[in-house]
Amino acid sequence: MFDFFWVPLMVAVVSAMATLTLRPLAALGGLLDRPGGRKRHGDEVPLVGGLAIVIAVWVGAILFMRGQGYYVALLGGITVLAGVGLVDDFRGMSPLTKLGFQIFAAILMTSWGGVFLMSLGDLLGKRDIELINWGIPLTLFAVVAVINAMNMVDGLDGLAGGLAFIVFAWMVYLAGEVQNNAAQRLCAVFCGALLGFLFFNAPHPLRGKRRVFLGDAGSMMLGFAIVWFAVELSQPAYNAGKHVPPVVMLWVTGFILIDLLAVVVRRALLGRNPLSADRTHMHHLLLRLNLSPRFALLIILVSNILLGLCGVLAWKAGVPEPLMFLGFVVAAFLHLLVMSNVSRFLRRLRAVMRRFSKNP
Repeated sequence: MFDFFWVPLMVAVVSAMATLTLRPLAALGGLLDRPGGRKRHGDEVPLVGGLAIVIAVWVGAILFMRGQGYYVALLGGITVLAGVGLVDDFRGMSPLTKLGFQIFAAILMTSWGGVFLMSLGDLLGKRDIELINWGIPLTLFAVVAVINAMNMVDGLDGLAGGLAFIVFAWMVYLAGEVQNNAAQRLCAVFCGALLGFLFFNAPHPLRGKRRVFLGDAGSMMLGFAIVWFAVELSQPAYNAGKHVPPVVMLWVTGFILIDLLAVVVRRALLGRNPLSADRTHMHHLLLRLNLSPRFALLIILVSNILLGLCGVLAWKAGVPEPLMFLGFVVAAFLHLLVMSNVSRFLRRLRAVMRRFSKNP
């Protein structure tokens, strides 16, 4: 009861108080997201959500963890990335410089924290794929990929924070399944910090004019933390011999990875920079269907809950890992197929919607 209610609640209060404190400071210092270009919001919005989350996580880790252990590297990594994101939000930073800091944070994870991939599990149905010398390089790649994936999906109020909350909520459950109490409590801390932020970011009547954005400080830090726990909980060395199959983590991170794969592959096929900005993500597609931002947000969040549920239920039911991996690949391919033919898909879907509206 304490871990699942009081810890997140108290951390959420800290996060909310930090947000309220930082909002006026952001306005004074010019740390604002201004409308224009691809940004469709009408007002200047403080970019303090990520900083508030980091403050709340630090407070929660100090108050509710008996000892930080190798999580000092996690806290150090999120702090570095939050600082880098703050500078980028305030005055901009070159992509290469940001990439360098992202790799540095990943090195903190693998070298200071000692947390890295050792096995990908039995993806091919023969034996576990042991990474040996490839474990650390693949972990560095995963960190950079998910950091940028979180940045890409941060396009609707409540989307990046909501997706991160769902992932960390699944991590709380999975950590309990492998009896990693420290990881479970820290994931609950992240859930609480995100709840405090989402009160000021997700669209709801009580938010009023106190809207804040996550900013690069938040999206980069959350991507890093998601990879940390995905690796930690999927490797037996960090869970006293127990572990969640790595393929389950693909389903739990769900939409974040699937949208990243679809966008990167589509841009690569068009000969464009895979990390360039555009309006071809899933939430853009839903908005072009004339759905409200709230309904588009609901569709994506529920989809991610269901993807995680599929992975967890398949694991508990004993579905072979190769079949789970194949299922994830099929889901990602279908998403890519739709997004690669988005114009045709939109025309057909609008025709169907018009037909139904004429014949209720």
